[in-house]
Amino acid sequence: MSPERNRGRLILICILAVSLLGNALAAGAGLRLYQLRADLLGEHGFATVQEPEVRQALNTALAEHKDQIKPALQDFMKARIAAMDTGSAQPFDLEATKAKMAETRLAMDILLDRVQEALLAGLINYAEAQD
Repeated sequence: MSPERNRGRLILICILAVSLLGNALAAGAGLRLYQLRADLLGEHGFATVQEPEVRQALNTALAEHKDQIKPALQDFMKARIAAMDTGSAQPFDLEATKAKMAETRLAMDILLDRVQEALLAGLINYAEAQD
């Protein structure tokens, strides 16, 4: 066999190995997320709390309100990163860290408001569809 052909096969094998590794990491992350959800919500989790039709209405409402939720989520993430940066800066400044944490809580409250508004809209739509 020619060196070109061997090189091509070696590249293909490397690509497949990286792909398999990526799949394994994704599966591991998914299993870890499922485990965390089970740890936080108990053995029944959220799926038993709502009927599938209600969950679908809520998911639809969240998607319909993404224009309101996405900026609030981005603001929350920026505030969280700023708090982490401030808290890990040297020298440590307790008061500055507390102030950034307060900003993070405010951003989280705004995000929660946006999400709850969307969920309420989904519940209203579901209730109206049942009439």
